[in-house]
Amino acid sequence: MRPAYLEPRTDVPALQDWSTTLILAELRWGARVAGPIAGVSAGVVAWLVVYLPATPGTVAAIVVLGLAALVTAVGPLMHRVETRPVRRGLLDSPWRRCPATVAAPEEGIHDERLLVFGDGGTTVLRGMLSDLTDLVLERQEVFLCGPDGDGRAVVRVAGLCRMQSARVDDRPARPRERAPHLIGRPLDDPAVARAFRYFKIGVRAWVWCAGAAALGVAIAGLSARPLSVAGLVVGGLLVALAALALPTVLRVGGWYREAAAGLSATTRWTPVPVTLFPWGPYEEVAGLAQLPGGTALVRFPLPHLDVIANIADTGTLWIAGGTTGVVAIGVPRVQALTFAVVQPDRDKPDDTSQPWLLRGREPALRNVPALRR
Repeated sequence: MRPAYLEPRTDVPALQDWSTTLILAELRWGARVAGPIAGVSAGVVAWLVVYLPATPGTVAAIVVLGLAALVTAVGPLMHRVETRPVRRGLLDSPWRRCPATVAAPEEGIHDERLLVFGDGGTTVLRGMLSDLTDLVLERQEVFLCGPDGDGRAVVRVAGLCRMQSARVDDRPARPRERAPHLIGRPLDDPAVARAFRYFKIGVRAWVWCAGAAALGVAIAGLSARPLSVAGLVVGGLLVALAALALPTVLRVGGWYREAAAGLSATTRWTPVPVTLFPWGPYEEVAGLAQLPGGTALVRFPLPHLDVIANIADTGTLWIAGGTTGVVAIGVPRVQALTFAVVQPDRDKPDDTSQPWLLRGREPALRNVPALRR
């Protein structure tokens, strides 16, 4: 079975396409959550530097809060950069489906480049496009908004709920040779194998809790003599957050472990029809899948936007590793993986809320038509 992929609509302005609004909502959510954290952390660091003596505990607290400010500042920065096409008006026009391929590597050129073919000739686009190249080679097409008068454009490919900015490149380019790919063992697919490297991090998610607790204890130890209230507060906060998160993290790590084992052992994808249930905030995304043995409830405790968007648009669930218990879910040739809990004896999800640590996709998921109530 050839996979069907998520595709943006080409009959309405790009800003009215639901998968494009999903991308923008995810960026907006990241900025709204991370921005205040970055601001508060930076403000506390400035206050500590100006008003408190530089004891070991205070310096440790300043370093930790400074790193937190730098890391969380990435969210607002990404939002500013990634939404630049909106401010330029590039997304006011519809997405255009254009024949395209990937340019062959050239000496001295480090950006990925695409060759886009149109009525006006061939346009070469360059940018940070490495996430798109597998699917462009596979499907030989892109979805394009632009280029504008400054040579800037936005590119999407079927299967990914992401968009990338690009610029027209006047340098010559030649097409990359296209290697045939047959759908077989999931981990023989380079895109899925890359996604699996990040997927395996979830198996050892408890390490993050252990590391945060150890850091908190170290900061508190440094703050005992000479006494540093700031260090004690920061150290205690790290230990408390690690302790609160640990039960959920251990549960999620077990899910990842089971799904990773099934994905490593499986030799094929199992595509099945699925219908998603209407969804509400703080609930798990869930649906009914038509498995070979009958109907089953499928729950997504940690929904990956690329995977959920493909399921919502195509009505197909690609399972890797068994059809019961915790299984890996993805899409062939797409660099995205998540896991799902398959329960053949159920046809209705529980009314229980998600644990607080797993909540985080609500603003974006509200834009998926199949999930709206």
